[in-house]
Amino acid sequence: MEDDIRVKPLRNSEIRSHAKRLRTFFGLRDARYVDVIACLKSKTIWTLRGEKSLVFRVRSDAEMGSADAKTTHGEAVVTIESKQSVYDGAMLGVGRPRNTFAHEFGHAVLHDGVEMPRLGGGNMTPAWMKAYESSEHQVKVFAPAFLINDDVAETLQSANDVSIEFGVSLESAEIYYEELVEFREREETAKKIRQLAEELAESSGSTESKIDYLGEPCARCGKRAVFPVLNMFMCQSCDNITGPFQDGDPGG
Repeated sequence: MEDDIRVKPLRNSEIRSHAKRLRTFFGLRDARYVDVIACLKSKTIWTLRGEKSLVFRVRSDAEMGSADAKTTHGEAVVTIESKQSVYDGAMLGVGRPRNTFAHEFGHAVLHDGVEMPRLGGGNMTPAWMKAYESSEHQVKVFAPAFLINDDVAETLQSANDVSIEFGVSLESAEIYYEELVEFREREETAKKIRQLAEELAESSGSTESKIDYLGEPCARCGKRAVFPVLNMFMCQSCDNITGPFQDGDPGG
């Protein structure tokens, strides 16, 4: 059994969007706190391949061995199994067990056909595998996005605050908070780039027709309105800013 598998590349923004859709499916779109046990008891689950039946089983710790939990896919069913100790921890609201189940929901939603247990000591990703095509990276992004209410998180000041507020592991909270800070910085960068573009247009008497658009459509809105500004690219239609692909997020 491998620790990680190579899967279809996904942007972090796409992964987060899928996590939010699962929240909505479970009736938790605006919920401050996610009851993962109630979610596990749902009869169905939304996945990228459509709605499937959901089966949840608690096994003895000895029976599960080194796997805290695992997810398997059938043609029309997703089965999630966990150690008794992990289930008990989640019932008590402990962060890591709650995160384990959100992690398994990520495998259920995003991946299909390969059994991938969550190991108690952590899953290892091969050095050659890019983060955005790693099943483990993808579910590490998915889990906090599923458990955390973005509007509430915006008011918090640290990863530790996020961990306490939403009952997630500190590791998961740190992943989320780093992305939140990056998003805030992107917003500030977008504002500065818009100002720079406007100043350049005013100083040169430029008009829309003179903007040197790229041939590729915007990854966010699909319109062919992307133009270079310094070493970045900005969409005039939706203000999306992109740069070179990063290991964890291919294309922003």
